[in-house]
Amino acid sequence: MHSMLYKMFLFLTFSLVSACVSQNTNPYNTDSALTNQARAHTELGAAYLKESKFEIALEEFNIAIRNDPDYPLAYNGIGLVYSSLGENAKADAAFQKALQLNPNSSESHNNYGNFLCKTGQYEESIKHFLDAVNNPLYETPHLAYANAGICSIRKKDFINAERYLIASLQLQPLMHPAAYHLANIQFNRGDAKSAKTTLQNTLIVAPSPEVLWLGIKIERVLGDKDNEASYAIQLRKQYPNAAETQLLLNSQH
Repeated sequence: MHSMLYKMFLFLTFSLVSACVSQNTNPYNTDSALTNQARAHTELGAAYLKESKFEIALEEFNIAIRNDPDYPLAYNGIGLVYSSLGENAKADAAFQKALQLNPNSSESHNNYGNFLCKTGQYEESIKHFLDAVNNPLYETPHLAYANAGICSIRKKDFINAERYLIASLQLQPLMHPAAYHLANIQFNRGDAKSAKTTLQNTLIVAPSPEVLWLGIKIERVLGDKDNEASYAIQLRKQYPNAAETQLLLNSQH
């Protein structure tokens, strides 16, 4: 397996979680089915994409396709580039081409689902996330479950959102975006105690502004002044310019 192609980004702002241009479930991943040059240029494209060097990444993916016009991983990469650039029609066409060439690619289903959710196509998006997790060869189903949960929240389907987020955490307990969103659902329905338990590890390992602010609100409801003060100090010191810090300051007046 080529490590450069294993995973893509875990967005720490808790937007959707993308898998990389990956070879985990690609049946064409043999030397007899694709050229070494197509693979090499796709790897280079994935590396540039990870660094947000979109123009160079796109060039590498296009070179890969010129070497092997039926190489699905390159189209998946092109879809990710165009999605990042907001060129939605081109992104959609590239993801569809990747899935046409390899309908069983969980990574392509996850990435296309990410794109569809970002563009407000929630029902279709969730179908692709579930197609991803239904493939027994998919090595990171917790990513697609987390995405299905996040997209369900955007759809205001909190029952299914909770179900998908729990499934993600059962597979990967350190899936912090899933923990944050699940804790937020629990808190908003009045279950601050469960929210605290769900968010506990994330507050220690990945204390982003969103996480700290949610932790503060939870501790206020539970009446734990010490923990509330501790999270408030962290938020003010580590993220003085964050929107959540301003919310904290406003709430203290």
